[in-house]
Amino acid sequence: MPAPELPDLDALAVRLVQLRHREADLRRRVEKTEERHGAFPTEHTQKSLDELRAEDSALQAEIVLLEERLRPLLRRPEQE
Repeated sequence: MPAPELPDLDALAVRLVQLRHREADLRRRVEKTEERHGAFPTEHTQKSLDELRAEDSALQAEIVLLEERLRPLLRRPEQE
């Protein structure tokens, strides 16, 4: 019986860092678009805002999944 493959911690960590940077960038874009939409509400800014929020939601879901995969692997012995 073959041993289960272990996840590549380096790849998971790098991906999480990339997503965190993307998250910060996306939040700035959402804030800027919200301000623009508040000052000059149009269909275009509403559509942009909806798309950015959907992207943010998907990004948050991916971050949560990665954190769930990493958390058990990074547990310190004193926490158990």
